[in-house]
Amino acid sequence: MMAVGAKLLKLMTGWRGYAAAAAAGALLVGGVAWTAQGWRYRAEIAGIERDHAKVRDDQAQVTMAAIEAARTEERRRTHAVEKQRNEAQKMAAAAAGDAARARAERRGLLERADALVGAAAGRDSTLTVGSPAGADAVDLLAYMLGRVSFRAEELAGAADRARIAGLTCERAYNEVRAGEF
Repeated sequence: MMAVGAKLLKLMTGWRGYAAAAAAGALLVGGVAWTAQGWRYRAEIAGIERDHAKVRDDQAQVTMAAIEAARTEERRRTHAVEKQRNEAQKMAAAAAGDAARARAERRGLLERADALVGAAAGRDSTLTVGSPAGADAVDLLAYMLGRVSFRAEELAGAADRARIAGLTCERAYNEVRAGEF
């Protein structure tokens, strides 16, 4: 063993020893620098990951706020449309009541016209049965009155439905648009 130690000592003296010491020192300094650089990069990457996580969290919060705002707006719009639908149903019920009263008035008017035709036939001898000219004129008047009142009822119903639909649509549109500005 001594011989090996003596040989090693002989090799380490002189310029070879200095070169070996310099190489060992360079390896040691390189290893320390490599380790320090790894620590620095790990710290830099951790900072980047922390910043990225913060950006992701901020984006998630903004997205959730946007989703909630969209849901709130949708609820507001749905409520506005439902409110107008309920109002339209009330208007339609009122129009149906008006139509029923108009039908009752029309029936009363037709009954009155029939009564007048009967009374006119009883008072005027030219309107008796067998006198087609006079009877036809009164019957024609009663018939036309019935048709006109029936057609007026149909047109009034259609006009009421169109008016209610148009007003409902306009009000719903205005309420839905009110939240956009």
